[in-house]
Amino acid sequence: MSSLLTESEIDNYRKQFPVTEKYIYLDHSGVAPVSLRAVERAKKFLELASGFGTVKYDKFMEDVEIVRSGFAKLINSGRDEIAFVKNTSHGLSLLANGINWEKNDNLIVIDREFPTNLYPWINLTRAGVEVRKISLVNRKLNLKDLENAIDEKTRLLSISSVQYTNGYRADLESIGQLSRKHGFYFCVDAIQSLGIVPMDVRHYGIDFLAADGHKWLLSPEGTGIIYCRKEICSRIDPVLLGWKSVVHESDYENIDLSIKDNALKFEEGSFNVMGITALGGSLDLILEIGVDKIFNQIQFLGDIVIDFAKNRNFEINTPLSKEERGGIVSFKCHIDPLLIKERLLNRGIIVNVRDNALRVSPHFYNTAREIKCLFESIDDIVDSAVNE
Repeated sequence: MSSLLTESEIDNYRKQFPVTEKYIYLDHSGVAPVSLRAVERAKKFLELASGFGTVKYDKFMEDVEIVRSGFAKLINSGRDEIAFVKNTSHGLSLLANGINWEKNDNLIVIDREFPTNLYPWINLTRAGVEVRKISLVNRKLNLKDLENAIDEKTRLLSISSVQYTNGYRADLESIGQLSRKHGFYFCVDAIQSLGIVPMDVRHYGIDFLAADGHKWLLSPEGTGIIYCRKEICSRIDPVLLGWKSVVHESDYENIDLSIKDNALKFEEGSFNVMGITALGGSLDLILEIGVDKIFNQIQFLGDIVIDFAKNRNFEINTPLSKEERGGIVSFKCHIDPLLIKERLLNRGIIVNVRDNALRVSPHFYNTAREIKCLFESIDDIVDSAVNE
């Protein structure tokens, strides 16, 4: 097991996040602060683009490919299985509309997923696809319930690697085994885990994965990635087509609709080069530290959150087992969580509210002192509210 970061390492990495000078930021499962690595890469791109125009275009494309390779390393995939997209919704919609569905096909989702991982699938009911929704039991997935929902017409299961409300982390390995046993596509919305929870798409048997950079990957909004397993790529039609979708993408005068045979066919047009470059800066930071070490650090902080919540008899919604949780800890206090969130913001502490509970999501650069300050502030807010 990877060790925790030392205090000196944390102090050094905190310099990458100027937000720490103003706030205790504990909402990385919402929209995270952007790292200075990302800022510096974006600045460099803009300087080159303004000073050289297309003269540096080859370098821009080389930089994009370096980021692609970084993501392949992050999830243990091939480079040509990674495509850049606008966001997670974009990626999941590409899959949902690219499968050649047949009458009476069905797919399986969790009933209380984030809408990103529901709407693209629910929309398929217009084409006669049945959407089967499974409820979490005690806020966790019962694999028996999943297996009972599967039949010979099940074509796909889509699930979040970590649930956005309470931080429950799915057993991707067991789900992958079920998908191989029954022969349906296994799709993962990984936005709540990518960058902090180790991900191995080959080991888990994942067919398709989508994520965005603005949460745990510490990058700007509007830059996402998808993974499409090479073996299934030919079966997924690109529903958006452009000059980059085809094999001879630079032969503009020869119109030849020969579609690429890998994930790059989903990149229909010009890249968001600045966004991808910025994403690469934060990705380099994550790979430098190591996802295993980052995950240990975040779960260490999660343990502290849970202990403080337990000591106050708060209702904890997040699984207590480290094997079943990601970076989110959710709990209910004794008063309105929206009131607490607002008053914490006034004190410079950033958390969020989901499912009528406070949602706390620290990253590797947060500290135990900040968690202590969070709960001391909650105590003051609760006492003040009771006496109002």
